[in-house]
Amino acid sequence: MPTITIQFKGICCHIEPPNGSPISVARRSVLPMVNQHLSYIEVYTNDLDETANPQFTFSTPFTRENGSYQFVQVNDVKIELLNVTSSTFSVMPSYDQRIPKLRDVEPRFTAVKDTLLQTVIASGEVAAYFDITRGVLSSGASQYFRTVFQPLHTWPVRHLGQWVQLDVDVNGSAPVLRVTTLADGSTRDLVLKDGADLITIGNQTLLDIQGIPSLSGHFEHFYDLSAINLTPPVPAPKNSAGLGVGCSDTNWP
Repeated sequence: MPTITIQFKGICCHIEPPNGSPISVARRSVLPMVNQHLSYIEVYTNDLDETANPQFTFSTPFTRENGSYQFVQVNDVKIELLNVTSSTFSVMPSYDQRIPKLRDVEPRFTAVKDTLLQTVIASGEVAAYFDITRGVLSSGASQYFRTVFQPLHTWPVRHLGQWVQLDVDVNGSAPVLRVTTLADGSTRDLVLKDGADLITIGNQTLLDIQGIPSLSGHFEHFYDLSAINLTPPVPAPKNSAGLGVGCSDTNWP
């Protein structure tokens, strides 16, 4: 059985539902709505057969770090990976080490909105979400610079992960993603070529997607997920050299 790697990049919060929540998933990965950001699905160009997926309009191919990629923008959707055969869920130490915990970054962030923990998130609440039930959750490679949150709280100064990674086994030789529109429940299935094994679900600026260095960051949008209004000042990453300052994954609690 092939192993599929899903990378989550950009403004994406991986929520561990508290006891008593209506949902029984290991993590719910939520992409908040952010100005200037695109919520998208990205694959290698050679893994995509556009003629087999007429319901999706992909970008023209572009090069990043010597690879050729294409992405399709999605919004107000649930994304699922079909035909998962992994039977267990586990979290690698790199995830807890490199992915900031919102409760540590901002101790006043004690709960996420109830609307994010419903069986189905209502239309208009998020750009996209993905429920994780099985597989191995870890961090991608660490950023080469150290991130400092100011005002300082209890999350330590350290290298953050460039993405969150989920490795999961599926049956069949090609992965299939189902995209459900939250407004009307309609579905579209994205079928990749045999041998495809890497999918990115992202929430970034176009410059981020293209791998063009930028100092902009939008970390403050994570606070939109809080059940209570967090009055400023709230911690944010200190400006620093490198790509993705303030547009890194987080987790809660």
